[in-house]
Amino acid sequence: MNSPIKIFKVTVQLEKDECGVEVSHWRLLVETSRYYEIKPESGPVKRIYKEKLNTVMDDTKSYTDGYLACSAFCIEDRIDDMHTEMLHTLQLKIKAYMDELHLNQQALELQFKSPKRRPK
Repeated sequence: MNSPIKIFKVTVQLEKDECGVEVSHWRLLVETSRYYEIKPESGPVKRIYKEKLNTVMDDTKSYTDGYLACSAFCIEDRIDDMHTEMLHTLQLKIKAYMDELHLNQQALELQFKSPKRRPK
């Protein structure tokens, strides 16, 4: 008989110059052909669809105070892979923010060089 799948939630959080990783085991309650119902030690039951297992999810609603986070539900053998994938995802997100800020900086510099007057 197969033993039930063990599902873990891996979360990576960046807050200014601190990087934290949290791995927590979620107890499997129900498995269907489409999803798992899982529960942490304390907290509500969550339904995770099988196609979303081992998929990085962006947990950052809006970028404030240097905080970025992402997480993934995965099986035990994939914890290290998911951690690496999340670091890569956060790195790409930071690069995109830096590129956007660079464009904003260029637009401001153009305004200082040749300010446009507001219409009266």
